[in-house]
Amino acid sequence: MADKNYSILIVDDDPEFHQQVRYAFRRHYTFEGAVSPEHLEKKLIENSKFDLLLMDLVLDETKKKIGLELISKVSKIYPEIPIIVVTSDKRIETVVEAMRLGARDFLTKGDYEFEFWKKKFEEVIESNQLKTENIKLKAEVKKHRAQENKDYLFVGESPKVKEIKRVLKLVADEPEITVLLLGETGVGKEVAARYMHRHGSRKDKPYQAINLSAIQDTLLESTLFGHKKGAFTGATKDMEGFFHQADGGILLLDEIGDIDSNIQIKLLRFLETKLIRPVGSEKDIKLDVQIITATHRNLAEEVQKGTFRSDLFQRLKAMTVEIPPLRERKDDIELIMEHFIDQSPREVMSSEAIKHLIDYNWVGNIRELKNTLNYMILRKKIMGTPMMDANCLPVEILNYSPLPETQPTTNDFGGGTLVDAPPLVTPGSVSIDEEHALLDLQRIEAALIHKNKVKKDVALELGFENTDNLRYRIKKYFEKHPHLFRKFPIISSSYKKVVKFD
Repeated sequence: MADKNYSILIVDDDPEFHQQVRYAFRRHYTFEGAVSPEHLEKKLIENSKFDLLLMDLVLDETKKKIGLELISKVSKIYPEIPIIVVTSDKRIETVVEAMRLGARDFLTKGDYEFEFWKKKFEEVIESNQLKTENIKLKAEVKKHRAQENKDYLFVGESPKVKEIKRVLKLVADEPEITVLLLGETGVGKEVAARYMHRHGSRKDKPYQAINLSAIQDTLLESTLFGHKKGAFTGATKDMEGFFHQADGGILLLDEIGDIDSNIQIKLLRFLETKLIRPVGSEKDIKLDVQIITATHRNLAEEVQKGTFRSDLFQRLKAMTVEIPPLRERKDDIELIMEHFIDQSPREVMSSEAIKHLIDYNWVGNIRELKNTLNYMILRKKIMGTPMMDANCLPVEILNYSPLPETQPTTNDFGGGTLVDAPPLVTPGSVSIDEEHALLDLQRIEAALIHKNKVKKDVALELGFENTDNLRYRIKKYFEKHPHLFRKFPIISSSYKKVVKFD
């Protein structure tokens, strides 16, 4: 019975050597044998999954070291099979040549020390397995990064987007600069952050992103800075926070305007000293992290209201990049659609449908456009039409008018309007923060109807990691703007534990 299910191929023209090795290790490994180069080739064609190859250098009566040629050949064709040379030739130059050609180690015939040979076998096999796993892991990471880069590709050739890309590339070469990304919800602030990461000196280092508004206030410090075991109830082990995980690379702090004064102080301290202190620890940790922050809020207004520290705002706004809403870069809409559906929209959409999509106001920006395309693809399947035409459009886009009072935002698969959504606010009639809350709540209300109030599906459609994060976002809006929820009956009825009217 083998200790480990390792399979070893012996290559030697001496039958006695085969017998000696098989007998000595019969309880530990399984063996197959080859006595010539032709025999070896046949064995490897039949089974290339051997864990180890024991190779003699002399395989015929000519005494030529044909094994050296075989080592080179096998290493190139089957690099996943490690080779140990077993030879009577103890000359150092022979061993060096064999190792140069691809052998991992060597053993000397006649020195049959069982434990020593067994240790060599397993060292080479396990080392090779680790190397193979590392290669596979690197390939997976490379594949994942390629897919991630595709998912977060900064698509657009409009003048505004070209200028933003130029600025981000310049800033990416200054790894100590803190960048503040501004823009409405859904404009692609994380896309811009990842673009900067890909084009900077930290591109091969970690990239981490966290939506601060989606984390409960009581957990935010630990989530960002980590904690020590026993720091609080439930802290059963040490945990590294997002700052530590991003060490050497870039950390995006999205919705920076939503953090409380305690976190603001700790962030300011990090920007000034590069030090963090995990919750429950008595020691600081020095980290090398470039910070990108993002928000849809007007931080200058928050400073005036006293909810955001002036000194932190001054540090953050040193390099500000504003991402325009989709309605201000309509030239990019077809390119963005092509990115999401992997082909030219004009190949799969009617010209009428494309016109509606370009003319629409896109209050939810690129995120709303992506969700709309997914909806249209599903409608096309349901209707069985050869192309996505106007009938595949959501009702709010099909019936869109520049006048706010004619903009219903909810529909069902049959095309009927279930609920009249609240009209868009008139610019200047409310604060920017309240306007953004309205737009976000409109998206949530529409998604609840589209997904038949299935909260898991709604969270997925809107880009939240889970339903808890979606519920927390609604809770924060209700705490700040409870009067808005009278306009959103579906949200109010679906989240009764959060939306509690007096």
